[in-house]
Amino acid sequence: MKKALKIAWKELISYIREERMVMLLLLPLLIMPLLMYAPYWVLARLQQQAADKVHLVAVKGVPKEYLRELEQNGLRVTPASDPRETVRQRGADVGLEFTKDAFVVYDRASPISVQESVATLRVKEVLQQIRQKQVEQRLKAKGIGQKDLEPFRLETQKASSQQEQALGLLALVLPVFILLSVLGAGQHVALDATVGEKQMGTIEALLSAPIEPWKLLLGKGLAVLGAAFFSAISVFVGTAVGSLLSSNDSPATIENRYGISSVSMGALSLSASTIGGLFLTGTLFAAFAVGLVLSIGIFARSYREAGAYLAPLDLLIMAPMLAYAFSEYIQPQTWHYALPGLGVVMALEGLVKDNIGWPALLTTWLTTLGYTFLTVFAAYWSFSREDTVFRN
Repeated sequence: MKKALKIAWKELISYIREERMVMLLLLPLLIMPLLMYAPYWVLARLQQQAADKVHLVAVKGVPKEYLRELEQNGLRVTPASDPRETVRQRGADVGLEFTKDAFVVYDRASPISVQESVATLRVKEVLQQIRQKQVEQRLKAKGIGQKDLEPFRLETQKASSQQEQALGLLALVLPVFILLSVLGAGQHVALDATVGEKQMGTIEALLSAPIEPWKLLLGKGLAVLGAAFFSAISVFVGTAVGSLLSSNDSPATIENRYGISSVSMGALSLSASTIGGLFLTGTLFAAFAVGLVLSIGIFARSYREAGAYLAPLDLLIMAPMLAYAFSEYIQPQTWHYALPGLGVVMALEGLVKDNIGWPALLTTWLTTLGYTFLTVFAAYWSFSREDTVFRN
């Protein structure tokens, strides 16, 4: 075992000395906060600017008392013969036309947009306030109070766990980030430990050393596993930093005032049991990935051939992630957690959202452990055959 650990340490030191490997392992510490915080910060600033802007309203047929209310609420009105055309030509931020006891608001948002512009929301807010005042006045004149029209209140609360609500968007992206980080770092290191040895001509000297092949393979596997772990930890730390930055600069005030829906990136608040489950699941998946990539690296004759084998494999690994996008419309069954790749993604999602049971979790762990034994045995079988290691 000491020889295997020495080989693993030697491999890790040689990888760390390469600048590209250091960048690969440390890049998530910079990329994750940037990806999480930058779009959120830009969106918040754009929404804030739109909320503070004095919007121009093209009006037609609007009574004067309504115009005064619009101007008192920070909107600037301008007469227009055709408010809709004026908004289309970007001559105004929003259009307003009064015909037959009905107000028509012309929104300038894109046809594919699912939410209205800030200018439209502000105009509708003013009109709703005026309508509410008129309704209250008419009810008061007839001796009817507002409570008489609302015999009960209707509230909607999310059924998701407190942990999932605290995580926000991280509950969706964190499992994928963990898998991609494990695969990215482990794949590069595994190929260097196998195909790289072949191309440098050092594989013969390595196999002629007085050490059993399984110890040699174990040392290389531990080195690849360590690189994958370090990459996953860097993603986790980068995600924590990004969530901290995004949670400290939230556009919640804009959302509360104008009803603009904004997705919260969330805060990385996980319980100790969840972190332990993520660690164990990630460890089993990393071991499975290490055995798989080492098997391919030992069999391949060059980086180009290994890349040809890994290209469809990467697509197969991405397939569960695509299926994971439709998880809201699929009722997961226990046997789903036994599928390679998909079961790990579903288990990580369930751990992050705190909605997975022990049967599903044990199914993922046991089946992934079984797949790991198969891939590691395949790697050992290939590594112990000279016709595979020295194939030309």
